[in-house]
Amino acid sequence: MKRRLFIGIVACVACLTAWAQDVDTLQTTDMMVELRELVVKGGLPNTRLKGNAMITRIEGTPLEQSGSLGEMLLKVPGMTGTEDAPEVLGKGIPLIYINGRLLRDDSELKRLRSEDIRDVEVINNPGAQYDATVKAVVRIRTKRQQGDGLSLDLTATTEQDLRYDFNRPSGKLGMNYRTGGVDVFGSIYYFHQDYRQYSWLEETTNTTKLFHQVGPYTMTWKNDYLTYTAGTNWQISDNQSVGLRADLTQYLGGTNMVIYDEDVFENDVRIDHLYSEQTSKETKPLGILTNAYYNGTVGKLGIDFNFDFLSTEINTTRENVEQSLVQDDFVRSGSGAESRLYATKLVLAYPIWKGTLEAGTEMTFARRHNTYWIDKQSIADTDADITEDNIALFAEYGCNFDRWGRASIGLRYEHTLYDYDDAKNSDYLHRSMDEFFPTAAYSVRLGSVQTALSYSLKTNRPSFFAMNDAVTYISRYSMQAGNSQLLNERLHDLTLSASWQWLTLTASYGRCKHVITQWSFVSDDDAALIKHINLDRPVNTLGAYIAFTPRVGIWSLNATAGVEKQDLYLDLEDPHVQGGVRRAYFDKPVYTLNAFNTFSLKHDWKFDINLMFRSHGHQLNFYDDYDNVRLNLVAQKSFLKDKALTLRVALLDALQRNHMNEYGDMGYYKIQQNNRYSTHKLQFTVIYRLNATRSKYKGTGAGKDAQQRMKN
Repeated sequence: MKRRLFIGIVACVACLTAWAQDVDTLQTTDMMVELRELVVKGGLPNTRLKGNAMITRIEGTPLEQSGSLGEMLLKVPGMTGTEDAPEVLGKGIPLIYINGRLLRDDSELKRLRSEDIRDVEVINNPGAQYDATVKAVVRIRTKRQQGDGLSLDLTATTEQDLRYDFNRPSGKLGMNYRTGGVDVFGSIYYFHQDYRQYSWLEETTNTTKLFHQVGPYTMTWKNDYLTYTAGTNWQISDNQSVGLRADLTQYLGGTNMVIYDEDVFENDVRIDHLYSEQTSKETKPLGILTNAYYNGTVGKLGIDFNFDFLSTEINTTRENVEQSLVQDDFVRSGSGAESRLYATKLVLAYPIWKGTLEAGTEMTFARRHNTYWIDKQSIADTDADITEDNIALFAEYGCNFDRWGRASIGLRYEHTLYDYDDAKNSDYLHRSMDEFFPTAAYSVRLGSVQTALSYSLKTNRPSFFAMNDAVTYISRYSMQAGNSQLLNERLHDLTLSASWQWLTLTASYGRCKHVITQWSFVSDDDAALIKHINLDRPVNTLGAYIAFTPRVGIWSLNATAGVEKQDLYLDLEDPHVQGGVRRAYFDKPVYTLNAFNTFSLKHDWKFDINLMFRSHGHQLNFYDDYDNVRLNLVAQKSFLKDKALTLRVALLDALQRNHMNEYGDMGYYKIQQNNRYSTHKLQFTVIYRLNATRSKYKGTGAGKDAQQRMKN
């Protein structure tokens, strides 16, 4: 099926290419290209500081031909991560908005193209109108192109793994029909997920006996998805618009497999060899996510209203086949998670004196039902209902003092009601919280340097998975569970930014209490139980990053260098030291360097040499002792009028150094896991666009935090 779909998409490209030769384009398109070239020649900086946000121009720069949206975001100063999960340096995974619409489906990072983007705004300390869990926001604006009629865009990609020899194809067909002020749009996207992780796992449990487990550990995910998107947008007037959008995800089936092959030692004597093969099969009814919005102004009052509904369900059946020198075993287990979310958000804006007052409310109502069963008497079944309601009120006022700068102050109030009820175990938890989250920011230009200082109080709520008390069986020597007693994290964040020409500096200080991490506990039969916990002491973190974007001739560079260091020590139980407790420090810094080199040649040729480096260092109570390097090489050529057809070839992870060697020290329990990922690939992409117009959809979404936590 995968090959037929890919061949069919390529055939469609060939047919549309022949048709496109006779399609006339508007003269305004040529005028826009000329104007864009003038902007580039004018020497304006690609990245500038505006308030506490860094804005990077994409249109008319080499970043415009970066590939997918995910690939492009990695090249934006101040960002890192992977094309599947972009991050803001020092802040983690951000909320992403596209023309004010909240990005709800991570597959959009692959479906959308950099050619559509005008600029990207990175906010590394967002204000009161955003959920208190949000540590960073990325706002993306697309190009403003006019014109009625039908437009089509077609993308086909295939990735061939060069180390493990498997293929991962994907394809997208999208359309947009515009007449007057009405847009009707839709798309279908197919993705075959084939991901491998190969690890070497070593565990040591040191209590009254010394247990040592060592051997290879592999994971394989193979799944097929179809995502359907449809919607409409009505631009009633220049300042009034309304719309509706639906995203449906169809799971076509797949299998996940985990294999352990390890030797087990007791007091340095080999007592067992365990081969464990866990096969998981999942079923998922059609996932539904809808958004309705209104955006407009009535007199001087600005109104932005969104309503979201989310429905997901997943049922998993696992079979564990264990071969052991002690006793062979066969364990069957199953789990289910059914989630519903209703969310609404209203933002009102009104000009007062020299600034604007923004105020509003956001309400999220989440319902989740978790089940777990296992045919092993020592582990209890679970049948839990989880309810979480969050009601927020916020207000923020920003005032412009001309040459004295701009200041803003905001306050967000959140009332959270959480109930956990497990009918199988008579476990019940009721938690009601009322919290206030202040924010403040000040920005001013000092000569040719633009500066900004911001403060915020944030929180982090554990995912529903992390709060699930069900014990998941991994092997006879290890199990995993959540913790319904987890507290929310509380983070104080102070960030300073400065920008001069093509240089931007960001420095931040954070202090986090009730930090959530994973910890190991030893059961009565000496098996390790991995659970989520809150650390009993705060974690202080310092970070500093500098971004520079020079351009010389055909060469342009988008680079970011930085360092992040945490201040954390823990008193760990250890029966082999005097007093039974030893102090361990987790404070080695992590250095980051991203260098994206682009060479733009004549006849629409472009070559990229993209390097991403992350050093060894600590993250919470884990230590990565490997210097991770990712080198991607890209060649791209555009054809036809207006570059309608683009061919792109990329060699990913060329040095095969995308590894992570993670070490965890928990006192009597230590774990070393060396991971090798399936990222050494040859990627080929065909992109075709016909009469490209841009959707005017302006929905921003609501309840994003709860949506994300339901996925985990």
